Amino acid sequence: MQKVIDYIEEHRKTYENHAFFTRLLTDESLPGEKRLAWGPSVVPFIMGYSDLNKYVFRKDEGNARPDQLQALLNAHTYEEDFHWQWMLTDLEKLGADSSMPLSDATRVLWSADFSHSRRLCLELAALAAGAPTYAVFAMVESIEAVSITIFTHCRGIALRDGRECEFFGTKHYMAEASHSIKSPEVEEKSLPSLDDAQREEAKRVVDRTFSLFDNWSGSLLRFALECGDHERPYERVIQESKNLLPEAEAVAAAAFQPRSLQVNCRTQGESHVHPVD
Repeated sequence: MQKVIDYIEEHRKTYENHAFFTRLLTDESLPGEKRLAWGPSVVPFIMGYSDLNKYVFRKDEGNARPDQLQALLNAHTYEEDFHWQWMLTDLEKLGADSSMPLSDATRVLWSADFSHSRRLCLELAALAAGAPTYAVFAMVESIEAVSITIFTHCRGIALRDGRECEFFGTKHYMAEASHSIKSPEVEEKSLPSLDDAQREEAKRVVDRTFSLFDNWSGSLLRFALECGDHERPYERVIQESKNLLPEAEAVAAAAFQPRSLQVNCRTQGESHVHPVD
């Protein structure tokens, strides 16, 4: 398993050269608000990741004692339980915490602008489904490598009023760095040996996990570069969603038309309905 951990570190070093870091997070010429403008778009992923920890990564076998890796995963899922609360606090600091009806908030969170974070959760859940514990462990270690890289570069980013975010800042970095799953004692003493086939399977999971996060990070960069005042994107996606209603109703109505009428609608130049035999 240690060879898989080393493989993850190789991926992490490559990931750190992503344009998300070089063009945004490490650019100290930009104000803090701009460097963290992607923050609101990760809400679906962070909340979804909380559920992944509870319902996918954590395995409660009742009275049965979990194996070494599953015990580490279970402990890790509890350590991650509260991090999302810091993110919600930061939305106000970033000027992204608008008051709106629940229906409008739903339109925003399920808009195309936020699809990268929703999809990432689904992709990770699919990757973990039915996977052996060592593969899931490799995936979670990869996610942690991504996380520590992001929050290393978020440390010390000050907003215009001098405040630092909690989730997108040093506080979260310190929490990530202190996870028991990352301790040297765990990596030296608790990791089981894998045979060649198991090791290759774990590496494939690592490859896929980093590929997903590479794509996600590209979406975060685009979101941040295109985003100005958060209120305006919210207003736009809410209106776009509302504009879909008449079109959706027309499509639904067409689906329930008698087949003869559908044939007539598709036939140009006809002025009457031809029955369908």
